[in-house]
Amino acid sequence: MQENFTKQFLPLVSKPSRIMTWLINISGGALLLAMFIVLAVLPFLISDSVKILVLIAILYYPVWAVAMYRIFRYMRKNMAVAIRKIIVDDKGIHFYKKDGSIDDVLYSQLGPSYLSDDYEVYISKERKTWILTVGIDHNETQIMFDGTHLGSMYYIKNSRALRARFIEGIARFRPDLRIDPVVFEEFSIHPEKFTFDRNRYLKHIGEAAVILGIILLISFGLMFLVVKK
Repeated sequence: MQENFTKQFLPLVSKPSRIMTWLINISGGALLLAMFIVLAVLPFLISDSVKILVLIAILYYPVWAVAMYRIFRYMRKNMAVAIRKIIVDDKGIHFYKKDGSIDDVLYSQLGPSYLSDDYEVYISKERKTWILTVGIDHNETQIMFDGTHLGSMYYIKNSRALRARFIEGIARFRPDLRIDPVVFEEFSIHPEKFTFDRNRYLKHIGEAAVILGIILLISFGLMFLVVKK
């Protein structure tokens, strides 16, 4: 890897997509409303006996009410700290939240993690998604760049560019830190220019499409053999 540090390191600000933000929040709200309604009428779907309904109501609805209250409080708490803006500059990455607070991950804070002996900057998997991970005070810290937060979302459309700029900042201002080469491969980042590598990204998409096509082809073939028998 040969770092290209001839250009000036300018701050990069996140660019929110209002349309995607509204679509995702509306669909998420509709899903929660549907779940609320289904759970509310669930006893009536189980039985039409008045005695059983009364018994279920006595046992079920207090638990339902407590659960809904906890979910509401949890969502409200997360909405208050939802990320509205991200800035990557020569100090690190800064997350501006809805409640006015700011979370920072500074280059000066980065160091080894007790979960990785080989690299200080690497990737880890969370819910089948690869996430950029760094070490801070020997603890593993995952960094999200898309602005998502459970309960509220401000969808950021230049998340890949933000991630690439942050990695460039690490390489530029903390050359003592070791970056796992898989980071560049998985996130489609050019290892010399520190920009989003569209060709590599399209290659990943093509490979995933081929694998999915093979899986579907095998599945349909097995279904055909079972039906034929």
